[in-house]
Parts: sequence; C-alpha cells; structure tokens
Amino acid sequence: LTGTALALTVGAASVDAKTPNELRAFRPEADTYVSAAWPETNFGAMPALRADGSPRQTTYLRFRLRKLSGEITSVVLLLRPTTGASASFQVRPVPDDDWEEDELTFESAPEASLRYAASKPVRRGIWSAVDVTSFVGEGGGRISFAITTRGARGVAFGSRESRRSP
Repeated sequence: LTGTALALTVGAASVDAKTPNELRAFRPEADTYVSAAWPETNFGAMPALRADGSPRQTTYLRFRLRKLSGEITSVVLLLRPTTGASASFQVRPVPDDDWEEDELTFESAPEASLRYAASKPVRRGIWSAVDVTSFVGEGGGRISFAITTRGARGVAFGSRESRRSP
C-alpha cells in the first residue's frame, strides 16, 4: 500500500481449514468532501479531501466490496493524512451510498450515522487505521463512510485526483 492515501482492508476467514485466510485491499470508487462555508459547491475534482469542525467540512468515501469467500472477520479503514498534526477524526457509516462524486454538495450530502469509530490523534504522513468492521454487512456491495472531526484542527488526505491518490 505504499503511496496509497486511502484504503479499506478486509480480512476474511477461510471456508475450510485447507483454504488460507484472505486479506484484500480496496480503493474508493468515489471520494469528495463538502463544506458548510460553500454549501452549493462540489469539490469532487479537488486533489485533497478535508474534514474540519469549523467551518464544518466532511469527507465522503464510497467503496465497492467484491464478494469474498468466507466470513468477514475484520474491516479496517486506512488513512494517511497530508495534514493534521495531533488531529483526530471519526468514521461514520453513511446508509445512503447513492451519491455521485461530481455532484455532492453540503446541501445535497447524505446524512451520516450518529455511530462512529474514532481515530487516535494523527500525524502527517503516518498511517491511521480505524476498525470499521461493525459498519460492514455480510458479503459484497457498496459502502459509504463520512469522515468528520469536532476539533478545531482539521485533517486532510489526498484524493483520487492527487499525486497521492488512493
């Protein structure tokens, strides 16, 4: 995963003792952020993804998980911040994954769940892993996450459009 800014790793237990456990990495099929400061602006083509408490900015990520053999045992979201000294963030499931990267705005953004998994304080360039197993259902399909923060310090990640693309 060298150079990857965002990834989802999924561990699956083997179906039988003869088949080894499986570890898969998935890149987002869509990523963007929205901002309360610019509620009608779309940031889908920007090279950075942002989460901030003031003004409120939320990153949206959507993954397509291909069917895995066996039972899913763990799902970890890996993020590598490009900023964010000592900042932390929350990963929230988004029940509505029918949004488009090039159309999403603050006004049209789907509501994120109140449930979340929190990161530890992050540092620029250092991988941050957040366990999101409880947010992922059985098998494949699409899944969306919102990255939020309540802190005064925001955090940023490289988007699919950047040199540090996922």
